Amino acid sequence: MKMKRVLIVEDETMFREFLTGWFEEEGYGILGSVGTLEEAEGHTVRREDLVVLDLDLPDGDGMGYVARQVQRDTGTRILVLTAHVGNHPVIRLKKSGIMGALDKAETSGEELRRALESIENWRTYYSERIERRFRQLISESSAFYKTLSPREEQMLKQFGLGYSNEDIAAGLGLSVATVQGHRRNVMGKVGVRSTPELIIWAIRNGFVRGPEIEREVVDT
Repeated sequence: MKMKRVLIVEDETMFREFLTGWFEEEGYGILGSVGTLEEAEGHTVRREDLVVLDLDLPDGDGMGYVARQVQRDTGTRILVLTAHVGNHPVIRLKKSGIMGALDKAETSGEELRRALESIENWRTYYSERIERRFRQLISESSAFYKTLSPREEQMLKQFGLGYSNEDIAAGLGLSVATVQGHRRNVMGKVGVRSTPELIIWAIRNGFVRGPEIEREVVDT
């Protein structure tokens, strides 16, 4: 059965308009077409059949929206569009409870149709590049998601943004010594010896993305 109520959440105006037109031509009903998480939250009471969601939005990380939708348990299916297929984003996607994810750099209209056909039948669908990265990760015994605790993964993002132990401690309500211990443990587990190496590792593995670094520079 074709999903009748679709919400598109995409901040790039041209791409959002393209998606809206494409879905309409394919016979889907557009419940809304918005560019921010705040606008997306305003639609949640209307029980969408499908949310097509870009993760990198101007007012935050789309994964927070995903978590709230999954917790609400409305039966809404979520298809993620992302340009970030690093190790950490791929693991987050697979653990999130979404129905599928497409790589924006490689997805065609035909693949979008295949994804929607699967999702309409409650089957998951992930782009080949995402699946390939995931299979590679699960085959590695020392993959970060098998060795790092949830707290250490949270810390790794803070480390990757270049925050000091003091800043992280103040933000999370921890002692500086506790943060120092986490930094030392994380560095040992991922195999780096210095803070600059840790920042590079965090970026390469997708814990930190370019727009986030740019926002930090502007804010400071």
